[in-house]
Amino acid sequence: EYMSVSPNINSDYEDSDGALHTGTWDWHSYLLKGKIQPEFALNFPETTRILAELQPYMFTGTPFGFCFFSKLAGQSKIQEHTSPINFRLRLHLPLVVPSNNTAANIGIRVGPTENIWRKDQALVLDDSYRHEVWNHTDEERVLLLVDLWHPDVRMSEREEIVMMFQHAQQQGWLDGKDNNNNED
Repeated sequence: EYMSVSPNINSDYEDSDGALHTGTWDWHSYLLKGKIQPEFALNFPETTRILAELQPYMFTGTPFGFCFFSKLAGQSKIQEHTSPINFRLRLHLPLVVPSNNTAANIGIRVGPTENIWRKDQALVLDDSYRHEVWNHTDEERVLLLVDLWHPDVRMSEREEIVMMFQHAQQQGWLDGKDNNNNED
């Protein structure tokens, strides 16, 4: 589904200063900043149906929840970075992997550990550790990235975390505004 549809639609990835990556990195988001994107279902109905079954486990309700097709073009790199939280785990399901699949050519480093992607073999990582991605081949790498609640976070804690982010959003704290209007 991805391979037939993606060439006809624009990426929804935004990196205005280009500081996070070099080369080309495209996204097509099902879940963007914790919110399901209705347009994704129009473009990828079969994938949407499958992801709907995972939704109870997905990291929704926070501005740090994502699920998207991630295409990293050849000769591209995502710089070392970390997630701001450790409430989630990130699942990578490789769909297209370059034929010259060695760690020197294409891979991900999480902490001190380097991994390569194997088609149809999921890779789960805690992206609160420093991590970086590279594709030094001339082929693209495509995966479905899914943020999941960390299994150590209990359901009651998940609900409290989501309520905390909802409150912060209502106060304008997440968009740089202060909607509190207290005149102390």
